[in-house]
Amino acid sequence: MVFLLIIIGLLLIIIGIQLRRGKWYGIVAGNNFKDKPIEIQKKGALGASSITLLVGSFLIIIYILDFYGIQTRFLTLPVFVIVIPYSFFSIYKYLKHFIKYGE
Repeated sequence: MVFLLIIIGLLLIIIGIQLRRGKWYGIVAGNNFKDKPIEIQKKGALGASSITLLVGSFLIIIYILDFYGIQTRFLTLPVFVIVIPYSFFSIYKYLKHFIKYGE
């Protein structure tokens, strides 16, 4: 079960790298038919790549610490302190943009 952490972590890092390279824009926000302009796709992909790289790295760190028998519960609070405010900020920014431009 713990080995699943490394597999999911590596997959998320691969997805993050591909998004950062300018590939796989279609998987961002359900845009799988390329119906949005490329600028909007790039902007969404940049934000999505940051999150996927962060979560993928975190999962691999958890796996490594667990492999060496180090308790990983102490990492939960710092991750929540970083991820939850970032998520709320991203949602606020998106809603503000959506209300202003309707896209």
